[in-house]
Amino acid sequence: MGQAASTALSSSKSSVVFYDSDELSNRFTKATLSTLAVPMVIVAFPFINAYTFTSEELTGVKLMDGAIGGLLGVIGWPLAPFLACWGVFEVLFKDAPPEPLAIPQEIKDKAKREFGLNCENYYNIAVAGIAGTGKSSVVNGIMGMHDNDPQAAVTGETEATIKPRAYRHPDLRTMVLWDLPGAATLHHPAETYFEDKFLCAFDALIIVMAERLQETDIIIAKKAEEKKVPVFFVRNKADQAVEAKIRRYSGSTQDETYKWSTAAGELVKEVKQSIYKQLKSNNFSTRKLFILSAWNLQEFVSALSKRELDKNMHIIDEQRFMRTLIEGVLTKRRRKEKMKLKMEKQKQRQIIAEERQRNRRSAVGAA
Repeated sequence: MGQAASTALSSSKSSVVFYDSDELSNRFTKATLSTLAVPMVIVAFPFINAYTFTSEELTGVKLMDGAIGGLLGVIGWPLAPFLACWGVFEVLFKDAPPEPLAIPQEIKDKAKREFGLNCENYYNIAVAGIAGTGKSSVVNGIMGMHDNDPQAAVTGETEATIKPRAYRHPDLRTMVLWDLPGAATLHHPAETYFEDKFLCAFDALIIVMAERLQETDIIIAKKAEEKKVPVFFVRNKADQAVEAKIRRYSGSTQDETYKWSTAAGELVKEVKQSIYKQLKSNNFSTRKLFILSAWNLQEFVSALSKRELDKNMHIIDEQRFMRTLIEGVLTKRRRKEKMKLKMEKQKQRQIIAEERQRNRRSAVGAA
Protein backbone atom coordinates (compact mmCIF):
# COMPACT_ATOMS: atom_id res chain seq x y z
CA MET A 1 0.00 0.00 0.00
CA GLY A 2 1.29 3.40 -0.86
CA GLN A 3 3.61 3.83 -3.80
CA ALA A 4 7.12 5.24 -4.02
CA ALA A 5 8.38 7.51 -6.74
CA SER A 6 10.98 4.96 -7.78
CA THR A 7 8.25 2.38 -8.26
CA ALA A 8 6.15 4.70 -10.37
CA LEU A 9 9.06 5.81 -12.49
CA SER A 10 10.20 2.28 -13.19
CA SER A 11 6.75 1.06 -14.16
CA SER A 12 7.56 1.47 -17.82
CA LYS A 13 9.92 -1.47 -17.45
CA SER A 14 7.82 -3.72 -15.27
CA SER A 15 4.39 -3.13 -16.78
CA VAL A 16 4.94 -5.25 -19.88
CA VAL A 17 7.53 -7.81 -18.81
CA PHE A 18 5.69 -10.58 -20.65
CA TYR A 19 6.55 -9.16 -24.09
CA ASP A 20 9.78 -9.60 -25.99
CA SER A 21 12.14 -6.67 -26.51
CA ASP A 22 11.33 -6.12 -30.19
CA GLU A 23 7.61 -5.91 -29.54
CA LEU A 24 8.19 -3.63 -26.57
CA SER A 25 10.28 -1.30 -28.70
CA ASN A 26 7.53 -1.03 -31.28
CA ARG A 27 4.90 -0.37 -28.63
CA PHE A 28 6.90 2.45 -27.08
CA THR A 29 7.57 3.98 -30.49
CA LYS A 30 3.84 4.36 -30.90
CA ALA A 31 3.49 5.80 -27.40
CA THR A 32 4.83 9.33 -27.09
CA LEU A 33 7.81 9.50 -24.75
CA SER A 34 9.15 12.95 -25.65
CA THR A 35 7.18 14.88 -23.05
CA LEU A 36 8.66 18.01 -21.56
CA ALA A 37 5.92 19.21 -19.22
CA VAL A 38 6.26 17.55 -15.83
CA PRO A 39 3.35 17.96 -13.41
CA MET A 40 3.74 16.91 -9.81
CA VAL A 41 1.72 14.08 -8.39
CA ILE A 42 1.96 14.09 -4.60
CA VAL A 43 2.00 10.50 -3.43
CA ALA A 44 1.33 9.31 0.10
CA PHE A 45 3.91 6.81 1.30
CA PRO A 46 3.59 6.78 5.09
CA PHE A 47 5.76 3.76 5.89
CA ILE A 48 9.01 5.58 5.20
CA ASN A 49 10.66 8.39 7.08
CA ALA A 50 11.14 11.92 5.78
CA TYR A 51 12.47 11.61 2.28
CA THR A 52 14.42 14.12 0.22
CA PHE A 53 13.80 13.67 -3.49
CA THR A 54 16.20 15.73 -5.60
CA SER A 55 17.36 13.33 -8.30
CA GLU A 56 16.65 13.40 -12.03
CA GLU A 57 14.59 10.64 -13.58
CA LEU A 58 13.32 9.56 -17.00
CA THR A 59 12.42 13.03 -18.21
CA GLY A 60 15.78 14.49 -17.21
CA VAL A 61 13.99 17.18 -15.24
CA LYS A 62 14.69 17.86 -11.59
CA LEU A 63 11.57 16.81 -9.73
CA MET A 64 11.59 18.71 -6.46
CA ASP A 65 13.85 20.70 -4.25
CA GLY A 66 14.71 19.58 -0.77
CA ALA A 67 11.88 21.53 0.83
CA ILE A 68 9.32 18.82 0.17
CA GLY A 69 11.62 16.22 1.67
CA GLY A 70 10.68 17.28 5.17
CA LEU A 71 7.10 16.16 4.68
CA LEU A 72 6.13 12.96 6.39
CA GLY A 73 6.04 10.14 3.88
CA VAL A 74 5.45 12.26 0.80
CA ILE A 75 7.42 12.24 -2.39
CA GLY A 76 6.77 13.44 -5.90
CA TRP A 77 7.01 11.95 -9.34
CA PRO A 78 6.15 13.26 -12.79
CA LEU A 79 3.11 12.08 -14.68
CA ALA A 80 4.99 11.74 -17.97
CA PRO A 81 6.55 8.26 -17.37
CA PHE A 82 3.21 6.61 -16.59
CA LEU A 83 1.68 8.47 -19.52
CA ALA A 84 4.16 6.61 -21.74
CA CYS A 85 2.93 3.31 -20.28
CA TRP A 86 -0.65 4.44 -20.89
CA GLY A 87 0.18 4.86 -24.56
CA VAL A 88 1.47 1.28 -24.62
CA PHE A 89 -1.69 0.02 -22.93
CA GLU A 90 -3.84 1.83 -25.50
CA VAL A 91 -2.05 -0.06 -28.27
CA LEU A 92 -2.31 -3.43 -26.50
CA PHE A 93 -6.04 -3.02 -25.90
CA LYS A 94 -6.77 -2.40 -29.55
CA ASP A 95 -6.64 -6.15 -30.11
CA ALA A 96 -8.89 -8.92 -28.85
CA PRO A 97 -7.48 -11.25 -26.16
CA PRO A 98 -4.90 -13.63 -27.69
CA GLU A 99 -6.12 -16.62 -25.67
CA PRO A 100 -9.58 -17.88 -24.65
CA LEU A 101 -10.58 -18.20 -21.02
CA ALA A 102 -9.98 -21.69 -19.66
CA ILE A 103 -13.58 -22.28 -18.58
CA PRO A 104 -16.32 -24.54 -19.99
CA GLN A 105 -17.90 -23.23 -23.19
CA GLU A 106 -21.38 -23.74 -21.75
CA ILE A 107 -20.65 -21.15 -19.04
CA LYS A 108 -19.44 -18.65 -21.64
CA ASP A 109 -22.56 -19.25 -23.70
CA LYS A 110 -24.90 -18.86 -20.74
CA ALA A 111 -23.18 -15.66 -19.57
CA LYS A 112 -23.47 -14.28 -23.08
CA ARG A 113 -27.18 -15.12 -23.28
CA GLU A 114 -28.07 -13.67 -19.89
CA PHE A 115 -25.72 -10.65 -19.63
CA GLY A 116 -24.27 -10.16 -23.10
CA LEU A 117 -20.81 -11.08 -21.78
CA ASN A 118 -18.41 -11.48 -24.72
CA CYS A 119 -15.32 -13.41 -23.55
CA GLU A 120 -13.84 -13.99 -27.00
CA ASN A 121 -13.41 -10.40 -28.17
CA TYR A 122 -13.10 -8.43 -24.93
CA TYR A 123 -11.34 -8.35 -21.57
CA ASN A 124 -14.09 -8.20 -18.95
CA ILE A 125 -13.62 -6.74 -15.47
CA ALA A 126 -16.29 -7.15 -12.79
CA VAL A 127 -16.70 -4.49 -10.10
CA ALA A 128 -18.57 -5.88 -7.10
CA GLY A 129 -19.16 -5.32 -3.39
CA ILE A 130 -21.99 -4.47 -1.05
CA ALA A 131 -24.32 -1.56 -1.79
CA GLY A 132 -23.16 1.96 -0.95
CA THR A 133 -19.41 1.45 -1.32
CA GLY A 134 -19.14 3.49 -4.52
CA LYS A 135 -18.75 0.70 -7.07
CA SER A 136 -20.17 2.76 -9.92
CA SER A 137 -17.82 5.65 -9.18
CA VAL A 138 -14.87 3.24 -9.27
CA VAL A 139 -16.06 2.03 -12.70
CA ASN A 140 -16.10 5.66 -13.82
CA GLY A 141 -12.66 6.19 -12.31
CA ILE A 142 -11.13 3.35 -14.32
CA MET A 143 -12.68 4.85 -17.45
CA GLY A 144 -11.50 8.37 -16.58
CA MET A 145 -15.06 9.70 -16.58
CA HIS A 146 -16.71 11.93 -14.01
CA ASP A 147 -19.94 10.70 -12.45
CA ASN A 148 -21.99 13.31 -14.35
CA ASP A 149 -20.63 12.29 -17.75
CA PRO A 150 -23.44 11.14 -20.10
CA GLN A 151 -21.54 7.90 -20.82
CA ALA A 152 -20.64 7.21 -17.17
CA ALA A 153 -22.02 4.52 -14.92
CA VAL A 154 -25.10 5.60 -12.96
CA THR A 155 -24.32 6.51 -9.36
CA GLY A 156 -26.42 7.30 -6.30
CA GLU A 157 -26.79 6.82 -2.59
CA THR A 158 -29.35 4.05 -3.14
CA GLU A 159 -28.41 0.93 -5.06
CA ALA A 160 -28.54 2.19 -8.65
CA THR A 161 -27.61 -1.10 -10.30
CA ILE A 162 -30.31 -3.76 -10.54
CA LYS A 163 -28.60 -5.95 -13.13
CA PRO A 164 -25.02 -6.05 -14.47
CA ARG A 165 -24.25 -3.11 -16.74
CA ALA A 166 -21.39 -3.05 -19.22
CA TYR A 167 -19.24 0.00 -20.03
CA ARG A 168 -16.62 -0.11 -22.75
CA HIS A 169 -13.43 1.75 -21.85
CA PRO A 170 -13.04 4.88 -24.02
CA ASP A 171 -9.26 4.45 -24.47
CA LEU A 172 -8.55 0.76 -23.81
CA ARG A 173 -11.04 -0.33 -26.43
CA THR A 174 -11.20 -4.07 -25.75
CA MET A 175 -11.65 -3.57 -21.99
CA VAL A 176 -15.22 -3.73 -20.68
CA LEU A 177 -16.08 -2.72 -17.10
CA TRP A 178 -19.08 -4.40 -15.52
CA ASP A 179 -20.95 -2.58 -12.77
CA LEU A 180 -22.55 -5.39 -10.76
CA PRO A 181 -25.50 -5.14 -8.35
CA GLY A 182 -24.71 -4.84 -4.67
CA ALA A 183 -24.14 -8.20 -3.03
CA ALA A 184 -25.84 -9.64 0.06
CA THR A 185 -29.34 -8.40 -0.75
CA LEU A 186 -32.62 -10.28 -1.13
CA HIS A 187 -32.23 -10.50 -4.91
CA HIS A 188 -28.45 -10.97 -4.89
CA PRO A 189 -27.52 -13.29 -1.98
CA ALA A 190 -23.86 -13.57 -1.05
CA GLU A 191 -23.81 -17.37 -1.01
CA THR A 192 -24.63 -17.71 -4.72
CA TYR A 193 -23.43 -14.31 -5.97
CA PHE A 194 -20.31 -15.68 -7.65
CA GLU A 195 -22.26 -18.32 -9.58
CA ASP A 196 -25.29 -16.11 -10.32
CA LYS A 197 -23.11 -13.42 -11.90
CA PHE A 198 -20.86 -15.90 -13.78
CA LEU A 199 -17.78 -14.32 -12.19
CA CYS A 200 -15.58 -17.20 -13.36
CA ALA A 201 -16.07 -15.83 -16.90
CA PHE A 202 -14.37 -12.52 -16.06
CA ASP A 203 -10.72 -11.59 -16.50
CA ALA A 204 -10.59 -9.82 -13.13
CA LEU A 205 -12.75 -9.05 -10.12
CA ILE A 206 -12.59 -5.78 -8.19
CA ILE A 207 -14.17 -5.85 -4.73
CA VAL A 208 -14.99 -2.36 -3.48
CA MET A 209 -15.35 -1.73 0.23
CA ALA A 210 -15.53 1.11 2.74
CA GLU A 211 -14.04 0.90 6.23
CA ARG A 212 -13.82 -2.87 6.53
CA LEU A 213 -13.82 -6.10 4.55
CA GLN A 214 -17.25 -7.68 4.90
CA GLU A 215 -18.04 -11.39 5.17
CA THR A 216 -19.76 -11.13 1.79
CA ASP A 217 -16.55 -9.82 0.23
CA ILE A 218 -14.60 -12.74 1.70
CA ILE A 219 -17.08 -15.33 0.37
CA ILE A 220 -16.92 -13.91 -3.16
CA ALA A 221 -13.14 -13.45 -3.13
CA LYS A 222 -12.45 -17.01 -1.98
CA LYS A 223 -14.59 -18.44 -4.77
CA ALA A 224 -12.80 -16.20 -7.26
CA GLU A 225 -9.39 -17.43 -6.14
CA GLU A 226 -10.57 -21.04 -6.39
CA LYS A 227 -11.47 -20.37 -10.03
CA LYS A 228 -8.21 -18.47 -10.63
CA VAL A 229 -9.91 -15.13 -11.24
CA PRO A 230 -7.54 -12.29 -10.18
CA VAL A 231 -9.04 -10.33 -7.27
CA PHE A 232 -8.29 -6.69 -6.42
CA PHE A 233 -9.49 -5.15 -3.16
CA VAL A 234 -10.30 -1.43 -3.22
CA ARG A 235 -10.75 0.60 -0.05
CA ASN A 236 -12.77 3.42 -1.60
CA LYS A 237 -13.69 6.93 -0.40
CA ALA A 238 -10.20 7.70 0.85
CA ASP A 239 -10.76 11.37 0.05
CA GLN A 240 -13.62 11.58 2.54
CA ALA A 241 -11.57 9.92 5.25
CA VAL A 242 -8.59 12.20 4.59
CA GLU A 243 -10.74 15.35 4.57
CA ALA A 244 -12.26 14.36 7.91
CA LYS A 245 -8.77 14.07 9.38
CA ILE A 246 -7.61 17.36 7.84
CA ARG A 247 -10.42 19.21 9.60
CA ARG A 248 -8.65 18.49 12.87
CA TYR A 249 -5.81 20.72 11.67
CA SER A 250 -8.02 23.79 11.18
CA GLY A 251 -6.13 26.84 12.36
CA SER A 252 -2.77 25.12 11.88
CA THR A 253 0.01 27.10 10.19
CA GLN A 254 1.16 24.03 8.25
CA ASP A 255 0.66 24.18 4.48
CA GLU A 256 -2.08 22.18 2.77
CA THR A 257 0.27 19.56 1.31
CA TYR A 258 1.64 18.78 4.76
CA LYS A 259 -1.87 18.47 6.19
CA TRP A 260 -2.96 16.19 3.37
CA SER A 261 0.11 13.98 3.56
CA THR A 262 -0.17 13.58 7.32
CA ALA A 263 -3.87 12.74 7.12
CA ALA A 264 -3.29 10.29 4.25
CA GLY A 265 -0.53 8.63 6.24
CA GLU A 266 -2.85 8.20 9.21
CA LEU A 267 -5.49 6.63 6.97
CA VAL A 268 -3.09 4.10 5.48
CA LYS A 269 -1.91 3.11 8.97
CA GLU A 270 -5.53 2.61 10.02
CA VAL A 271 -6.17 0.41 7.00
CA LYS A 272 -3.08 -1.60 7.88
CA GLN A 273 -4.63 -2.29 11.28
CA SER A 274 -8.01 -3.30 9.84
CA ILE A 275 -8.49 -4.46 6.25
CA TYR A 276 -4.83 -5.42 5.87
CA LYS A 277 -5.10 -7.80 8.85
CA GLN A 278 -8.41 -9.18 7.57
CA LEU A 279 -6.83 -10.05 4.24
CA LYS A 280 -3.87 -11.78 5.91
CA SER A 281 -6.10 -13.79 8.23
CA ASN A 282 -8.04 -15.05 5.20
CA ASN A 283 -4.88 -15.84 3.19
CA PHE A 284 -5.42 -13.10 0.60
CA SER A 285 -2.50 -11.19 -0.89
CA THR A 286 -2.15 -7.79 0.78
CA ARG A 287 -0.39 -6.55 -2.36
CA LYS A 288 -3.80 -6.54 -4.04
CA LEU A 289 -5.20 -4.01 -1.55
CA PHE A 290 -5.52 -0.45 -2.82
CA ILE A 291 -6.51 2.68 -0.92
CA LEU A 292 -7.99 5.25 -3.24
CA SER A 293 -10.69 7.75 -3.98
CA ALA A 294 -12.91 6.98 -6.95
CA TRP A 295 -13.12 10.71 -7.66
CA ASN A 296 -9.35 11.13 -7.57
CA LEU A 297 -9.06 8.05 -9.79
CA GLN A 298 -11.39 9.76 -12.25
CA GLU A 299 -9.11 12.81 -12.31
CA PHE A 300 -5.97 10.69 -12.65
CA VAL A 301 -7.16 8.54 -15.57
CA SER A 302 -8.79 11.55 -17.23
CA ALA A 303 -5.44 13.36 -17.13
CA LEU A 304 -3.78 10.37 -18.79
CA SER A 305 -6.49 10.12 -21.42
CA LYS A 306 -6.40 13.82 -22.29
CA ARG A 307 -2.61 14.10 -22.01
CA GLU A 308 -3.08 16.89 -19.47
CA LEU A 309 0.54 17.07 -18.42
CA ASP A 310 -0.02 20.24 -16.45
CA LYS A 311 -2.33 18.38 -14.09
CA ASN A 312 -1.41 18.30 -10.39
CA MET A 313 -3.14 15.94 -7.99
CA HIS A 314 -2.99 14.08 -4.68
CA ILE A 315 -3.18 10.29 -4.83
CA ILE A 316 -2.49 7.30 -2.61
CA ASP A 317 -2.79 4.05 -4.60
CA GLU A 318 -4.57 5.22 -7.75
CA GLN A 319 -1.58 4.85 -10.06
CA ARG A 320 -0.48 1.52 -8.59
CA PHE A 321 -4.04 0.24 -8.84
CA MET A 322 -4.36 1.04 -12.55
CA ARG A 323 -0.98 -0.45 -13.40
CA THR A 324 -1.56 -3.64 -11.38
CA LEU A 325 -5.10 -4.10 -12.71
CA ILE A 326 -4.04 -3.73 -16.35
CA GLU A 327 -1.05 -6.03 -15.87
CA GLY A 328 -3.25 -8.66 -14.24
CA VAL A 329 -5.84 -8.56 -17.01
CA LEU A 330 -3.28 -8.77 -19.80
CA THR A 331 -1.26 -11.53 -18.14
CA LYS A 332 -4.29 -13.78 -17.58
CA ARG A 333 -4.83 -14.06 -21.35
CA ARG A 334 -1.14 -14.52 -22.18
CA ARG A 335 -0.15 -17.56 -20.13
CA LYS A 336 0.61 -19.69 -23.18
CA GLU A 337 2.63 -16.83 -24.62
CA LYS A 338 4.59 -16.47 -21.39
CA MET A 339 5.19 -20.22 -21.23
CA LYS A 340 6.38 -20.25 -24.84
CA LEU A 341 8.82 -17.42 -24.16
CA LYS A 342 10.03 -19.18 -21.01
CA MET A 343 10.63 -22.43 -22.88
CA GLU A 344 12.45 -20.59 -25.67
CA LYS A 345 14.73 -18.90 -23.14
CA GLN A 346 15.42 -22.22 -21.42
CA LYS A 347 16.24 -23.76 -24.80
CA GLN A 348 18.61 -20.88 -25.60
CA ARG A 349 20.35 -21.27 -22.23
CA GLN A 350 20.72 -25.01 -22.84
CA ILE A 351 22.25 -24.40 -26.29
CA ILE A 352 24.70 -21.88 -24.82
CA ALA A 353 25.65 -24.27 -22.01
CA GLU A 354 26.24 -27.13 -24.46
CA GLU A 355 28.34 -24.87 -26.69
CA ARG A 356 30.47 -23.81 -23.74
CA GLN A 357 30.94 -27.44 -22.72
CA ARG A 358 32.09 -28.35 -26.25
CA ASN A 359 34.51 -25.43 -26.26
CA ARG A 360 35.99 -26.55 -22.93
CA ARG A 361 36.45 -30.09 -24.25
CA SER A 362 38.11 -28.76 -27.39
CA ALA A 363 40.44 -26.64 -25.29
CA VAL A 364 41.39 -29.63 -23.11
CA GLY A 365 42.00 -31.79 -26.20
CA ALA A 366 44.20 -29.15 -27.79
CA ALA A 367 46.27 -28.88 -24.61
